[in-house]
This record gives sequence, C-alpha cells and structure tokens, in this order.
Amino acid sequence: MGAFMEKFSQSLVSTITNLQKRLESVLDNDFEAKVEASERHAHFEPSRDLSLVRGLSLGLPEDHIDRAIVVFSRLALLFDAGVMLENHDGQWKAQAYFHKGATHLLKNNSKSFVKIPPMNLLSVMTTASQPMLEKLQLQHLDPENKTSCLLIKASPDFAFILFSGMADLWLKEHVENVRRALINGLAD
Repeated sequence: MGAFMEKFSQSLVSTITNLQKRLESVLDNDFEAKVEASERHAHFEPSRDLSLVRGLSLGLPEDHIDRAIVVFSRLALLFDAGVMLENHDGQWKAQAYFHKGATHLLKNNSKSFVKIPPMNLLSVMTTASQPMLEKLQLQHLDPENKTSCLLIKASPDFAFILFSGMADLWLKEHVENVRRALINGLAD
C-alpha cells in the first residue's frame, strides 16, 4: 500500500509540475506583448471594450487546460486582479494570478487552498474581497479593499476569482458580457 501512495503522490506532484510548465508556456506565448504594453502604463485601467470581451473566446486551444489558461490570461485586461484556481478533490488551489494587466505564476503556494461553494458552471457568485484575499495570502491585490470579488467556475477543474473596482452600475453589465463570452469559449 505504501508503494501505491508514494506512486500516487509522485503522480500528483508530476501533474502539478506539468500544469505549472503549461501555465508558464502558455502565459509566455499568448499575451507577452499585451502584458508588456499594459506594464508600460503606470495607471492600469481594466477595459470594458466589447471587442476585447468577445475576444475571450476566439481562437482557443482544443486542450481544456490550455484553454482555461489562455482565457485567464485574457481576463487580465478586463479586471483589476484575478486568481486562477485548480480543483484538487474539492480543495481549490491558487495556481496563478494577474494584477494590473500582468499575469504571474504562484510558486510554493502550498497554503493557497480555498473552498468554493457548490455552483453551476459559468455562473457568477459575488463575495467579500478581503476574506478571500486573506485566505489566498494575496492581500496586495487590493490593499485598500476597494474591489468587488466575483467567482466563476469555468470548468469542473478550474475556477476564476476576479476583482473589480468598477461601480456596480457598470460591473453588472460587464460581468454579464464576460460570462456570455466565457460560455461561448468554454462550454463544450
């Protein structure tokens, strides 16, 4: 039994390592130019541009993991901050985050697990930002507590936590447009 558990444990570590490598590869290739352009702007402003929102679902890879990574990197232009979670037997682990248009991998984030409530795929839940950021140990994404927190379960394996400082009036419409684009890109 011990050999099985060791092999299982190695397999899990290998899967996590593969995901990290794929995240690095896709993030490096897909949005390097856009991220560099957004980093040049001292004051990042999330876009509500409908053509960018519709672009969330265009030209996505076939592989569901790569697809989730590409969509997450594109969301970086539409929200102040975001975190990509991966499901590990009901525990959701933070794998990457974006802030002010730039996407970063989370390495050595063994404590960055959160529970998310049961929810339908591609539905949106809102929650308080600060407790979520504290659980993820990512308080620097919203140090002044000025954002709304949205949770979207993109697939059985991946969820996105998105943070926005937009006023509710614009945020509701923006989130609905994003949700529709995600359905077009992620629903098989």
